[in-house]
Amino acid sequence: MKAVRYDRFSGIDGIYLADVPEPVAGPGEVVVRAEAGALNPGALPALRGSSYTPGRDLAGEVVAVGADVLGFAVGDAVLGWLRSWDAHAQFVAIPAVQLVSKPQCLSWDVAGSLYTTPMAGLGAIRAVEPRPGETIVISGASGGVGFTAAQLTVRAGATVIGLTSAAHFDLLRHHGIEPVQYGDGERERILATTDRAYAFIDAVGGGYIDLAINLDVPRDRIDTVVDYRGAKEKGVKSLGTIDAGGPPALAELAALAAAGDLHIPIAATYPLTAVRDAYQALADRKTHGRIVLHPQDLA
Repeated sequence: MKAVRYDRFSGIDGIYLADVPEPVAGPGEVVVRAEAGALNPGALPALRGSSYTPGRDLAGEVVAVGADVLGFAVGDAVLGWLRSWDAHAQFVAIPAVQLVSKPQCLSWDVAGSLYTTPMAGLGAIRAVEPRPGETIVISGASGGVGFTAAQLTVRAGATVIGLTSAAHFDLLRHHGIEPVQYGDGERERILATTDRAYAFIDAVGGGYIDLAINLDVPRDRIDTVVDYRGAKEKGVKSLGTIDAGGPPALAELAALAAAGDLHIPIAATYPLTAVRDAYQALADRKTHGRIVLHPQDLA
């Protein structure tokens, strides 16, 4: 089978396809025929810093079940994640506890995009606990993490101010989010929209913790999914993907997406053979939405 590999410490150019043996399901594992898997921006810095196999999110069909596995059978449609970052392969052995059932009406592309980025948005929401009637500010509100967090905050009954570029104002308004132009003068534009920010989610980094503090947001209601050093130095939260709640939370997101209550935009899809092009598109950041690989497509 074909699998994406990387071991030359040379950025995107170091990504290649390798012929590797098909995996076998060990105890507690299933083998999944992968149909879709999203790329995530957090992978890009690692491509120059470590021996690294890209890919973590996946969705596909169970083709083999190991000993001691309960709740899954051959033919089941599933989605989940790998801790080993090697989901970009035609077949993947994965612990069954890292999978949930895919709702029938959920597309493979969305199912394969739900773990790393949307779960970070959910983790941030659970960190700041938005309440009905409050105003919550979210930086990067049109990005993968911020857009999920903003939609979930609206569902919680809070008002959301989303910091973004003018190009995304209509998108945010369509989902009940009040857009505010990012950049110099953000604080004044936020305060022209609301007299109080109760919580702040930072999905960008680069000084947004300071902005939240300058808006008099309590530090226990500031969360960043990016600036971990700043969070430690300034006493705010840094909860994200791994703090969202694991498989039950992933199943919750899948159900919301399947029902049309959570929009996960898909910007582009690529065959496995175009994995470098896919990562370059991710690095260029010219599209809104997830970039997804199709591991079975070798065109």
